Amino acid sequence: MATARVCCAFLCSAYAFLVCMLPGAYATIAVTVGPNKQALKGAESVVLPCQYTSDDAAPTVRWWKEPDIPGQQRARVYHVTNGQAFTGYDGRTEIVDQASLKLLNLGMQDEGTYVCSVEKDADYEEGSVRLEILVAPNPPSISSYNPPLEADNKRQVVARCTSEGGKPEATLSWYNGSQLISGGLGDDDDDQGGTLIQDRDDGTFNIISDLIVALSRYDQGQQYFCQVDHPALDQPQKEFIQMEVLYPPAEPLVQSSGAGSSDPVDQVTVTTSAVTTREGDTVTLTCSADSNPPAELTWTRASGGDSLPNNSVTDDTSLTLTNLGRTDSGDYTCTARNVINGNPYESSKNATVNVLYAPVILQPPSPSLEVQAKQPLNVLCTADGNPPPKVVWQKDGDSKPLPNPLQFNSVDYSVEGTYKCVASSSDPSFSEAMATTMVDVKGAPSVQVKPQDSLAAIMGDTATIECTILSDPSAQNIYWTYTDDNGQNQTVSSGNGGYSVAEEDIADGKRKSTLTINNVNSGHLKVYNCIAENNMGTSSQAISVLEHELNEIPEPTPTDVYLTTNRKEVIGDGLERNAGPPSSVAIVIVLLVLILIAVGLGAGVWFAKKKGFLKGLSGGSKSNGNVQKDQQKQSMNAIPDHDEDFDANHVDAAV
Repeated sequence: MATARVCCAFLCSAYAFLVCMLPGAYATIAVTVGPNKQALKGAESVVLPCQYTSDDAAPTVRWWKEPDIPGQQRARVYHVTNGQAFTGYDGRTEIVDQASLKLLNLGMQDEGTYVCSVEKDADYEEGSVRLEILVAPNPPSISSYNPPLEADNKRQVVARCTSEGGKPEATLSWYNGSQLISGGLGDDDDDQGGTLIQDRDDGTFNIISDLIVALSRYDQGQQYFCQVDHPALDQPQKEFIQMEVLYPPAEPLVQSSGAGSSDPVDQVTVTTSAVTTREGDTVTLTCSADSNPPAELTWTRASGGDSLPNNSVTDDTSLTLTNLGRTDSGDYTCTARNVINGNPYESSKNATVNVLYAPVILQPPSPSLEVQAKQPLNVLCTADGNPPPKVVWQKDGDSKPLPNPLQFNSVDYSVEGTYKCVASSSDPSFSEAMATTMVDVKGAPSVQVKPQDSLAAIMGDTATIECTILSDPSAQNIYWTYTDDNGQNQTVSSGNGGYSVAEEDIADGKRKSTLTINNVNSGHLKVYNCIAENNMGTSSQAISVLEHELNEIPEPTPTDVYLTTNRKEVIGDGLERNAGPPSSVAIVIVLLVLILIAVGLGAGVWFAKKKGFLKGLSGGSKSNGNVQKDQQKQSMNAIPDHDEDFDANHVDAAV
């Protein structure tokens, strides 16, 4: 108690009045109440205000102290009127400011309720004031904190805070930084918390509070403190602890940075733990893990075995891959390991490296493929690239893409040619990869006859049939046959029977055989076969030569009449002949029309004369002859308009 500090507080109103009623007079007592920090020892004191007034002679004024135990008698402190201090207050009390009591050398025994009484004869008034001694507590101290602690996310007693010797009881609080947290006494399941208050012999108190929290990795390095609040303190007092928490590695954080081999260095942070780069570039993967104690970091390759490629360099945290190749694509694993209280822990995270490269043909087809006609063909072109390339085929001279594999159910000579396998990337910066193959079709000759199926020939004219042969190997024998009247096949002999045969080489390795029939007659109306042979087989194509009937030619329209003599007409199957001058049938028709017109005119004139419509006409007069000429002229003018369009040459010919 010798070292404690004392504060005086007055727990009444701002002032308490003690009124001493005397005959013809009165006294007013004013008491000041409030915390007033004082020490237990030394010259510090407190004044208990008491003032009074009286109209008559001075009253009797006394100071009393109420007993601590109700029902007991008041203790005498000071007789103001007589100037007498009583036992326990002698030498350390005095009256100031009319009737105010000044106490010196305050101690815990001075705490209590004091009464100022004023009396005059039968009149009596008093007022009381409560004097409380405030004792500031000792600074808080933290115990039971034994770092490091293991994070287990379960509530546990982490530390104990104690504040001793305060009066009245102090308030203890736990803070995490600036955040007030729950604390208190109890075991792991005690969610209510609270504080423990201990009474001391000197009338002060000890306060105890435990910090009960569920520690996690996020508490590592956090600053907690216990705070004491008390009315005797100008500001709260605090005691700090720095948390040291052990916890296993969290999932590592993997970042990557890369620099192109030909581009300026461009550091890129990849939050998705994936990096896309190109062949020849360099990539660095950096790994970090949150743990206490710090984790040991190792790199392995998650795909293709645990061993890292030869072009890799590792240190404590990073993995660097230089001069990247397409085989370096894949997942790389960073593993973090530590040990807590003898128990091993580990966690890992993958980083994906995606290496882009241009298309390349892996399995090019054979440069030359020989396939027999009418057999299937299936040619696969395999390519690689990242991104995966699109593979198509193209035939020289044809821009239309063909799917991969190149497939034909039954090849013919039209399939023959040079084909390119083209692998292209969706990345426009990558060039295409190509491989070529020559498809060589072997087989019996392919024969085509023109015109197809049949030829309508005009008797006496010349008929021509063309036969085109495509063959590999080349046709060794090309000839024509026909079926005679006895159903026997006969070989056409050039120069006999009006036949002539000619052969010639044409483009693309083809040969052409032309059969010409001169002065067609009924004996030439047969079925002809163009036959080609090589060591792979024989092929043929048949065509019928038929007679072209003239009466099958459509009747000419009026317009046909006016065509020039150089016009030509189609007589079937692409054959043409000179049409010559207009037909005699057309001329006869024109003449008949003119005769009918003349007859009509004559009949009209006769009928007019008969009815007397033509007056003044006489058979022998000169004027009649002129009239008749005029009528003939008018009749001629009555010819239909379309006749005026006749070609002058044709009209003359018709006349």
